[in-house]
Amino acid sequence: MDKKKIWQTTLGELEVTLSKANFTTWFKDTFILSIENNLVIIAVPNSFTEEWLKNKYHKKIQETLHKQIPNLKDINYKITSREVPQIEKIISQAPIENKIPDEPIKEGSLNDKYVFETYIVGSSNRLAFATSKAVSSAPGTKHNPLFIYGGVGLGKTHLIQAIGNEVIKKNPKKKIIYSSCEKFANEFIDSIQNRKIDSFKKRYRNADILLIDDIQFLAGKESTQEEFFHTYNTLYQTNRQIVLTSDRPPQALSDVANRLTSRFSGGMVADIKAPDKEMRQAILKAKCQEKKFALDDDIISYIAENIQSNIRELEGSLNKITTHCELCGLVPSMDNVSKILEEMINTSKIQCLTPEKIFKIISGFFSVKKEDILGKRRQKELVHPRQISMYLLKREMNYSYPMIGRILGGKDHTTIMHGVEKVEKELVKNAQTQREVSLIKEQLYVS
Repeated sequence: MDKKKIWQTTLGELEVTLSKANFTTWFKDTFILSIENNLVIIAVPNSFTEEWLKNKYHKKIQETLHKQIPNLKDINYKITSREVPQIEKIISQAPIENKIPDEPIKEGSLNDKYVFETYIVGSSNRLAFATSKAVSSAPGTKHNPLFIYGGVGLGKTHLIQAIGNEVIKKNPKKKIIYSSCEKFANEFIDSIQNRKIDSFKKRYRNADILLIDDIQFLAGKESTQEEFFHTYNTLYQTNRQIVLTSDRPPQALSDVANRLTSRFSGGMVADIKAPDKEMRQAILKAKCQEKKFALDDDIISYIAENIQSNIRELEGSLNKITTHCELCGLVPSMDNVSKILEEMINTSKIQCLTPEKIFKIISGFFSVKKEDILGKRRQKELVHPRQISMYLLKREMNYSYPMIGRILGGKDHTTIMHGVEKVEKELVKNAQTQREVSLIKEQLYVS
């Protein structure tokens, strides 16, 4: 058995079911050490990862491996220090670093595959692409800050790193820092604990261009927000470029100080929507060409029709098809592709949807309590999420109006009808509501 291909397939399947942060944290530097007598031994870098995989992801790993090794008996984990670059082909972000380097980060943390030339442009991302190109041509002079927002897996990381790579190509002496918000926060805490706060401040505040991914993770981190505020001001006042990405627009960032969100809104705000079918087909064709893997147009159309939520999942489906066909010696046909993707298509996800999941995600999204959504208080900040709950229960779960009324604390069915109709009207004319529902639905259908 080809251990490398088997693990690559496993990682490809796991990636589309986990958040980017979890996938990177727990599966980096893992690989199959051996397969003997239907016992698989997975190498892990440390005891913490070993315990986490055993307790949190063992069942998922077992189920995925069982598809490729039908007689699989058991899985064990073994700590090894050998580094394997294989997962870097899978992970859609820069490697996580724990130490604070003395010099500003340059090419080392930017993925050189993330360039403008390989970014597929369509109606859903044209504005974000154009402004990113403009920023890379004249950083610090216009569109500062540039704030790019959109759901998971839509290409925000690709764009923000493409800016860095383009600037480096034109001017290698530019000091560029690319970091996730979570990494920024962790480095800040480490610098305090290790009494290296001056070094931390110097590094970030001396950057010519600061690229921060997933800025929404500043939420609730008051000390980190304070530090980022001063870093932001230092860079902005000296005309140095700041680029931020988020899963929602600045005004929708909960538990982030107003003085920050107002600054984020003060530059250029560009959104990336989910790609339409034509764009999904174009992405698949480009990826097939890159992999030198041929798929008929009707198969590409089938994949694009059924994998709709984001680009990462689209790429994951293609990885799954190519690896499966190579392992099993199959020529891709409509029949075997539909079987390979059976568990990934959207219809299978809908079966996992529950009212409880809807309430949980809406509560988190709008920072309100489930009890308040189900209650009778009619404050504006409660009525809106309550009506979106009604809409999703009706349109995503196909519940009757009386049933929704019972779920929502015994409300009359006419109240539910009004709520659903109100959201549907808002979806036609209100871009903010469109964005909210899109982001919520994206979270609902993450496995």
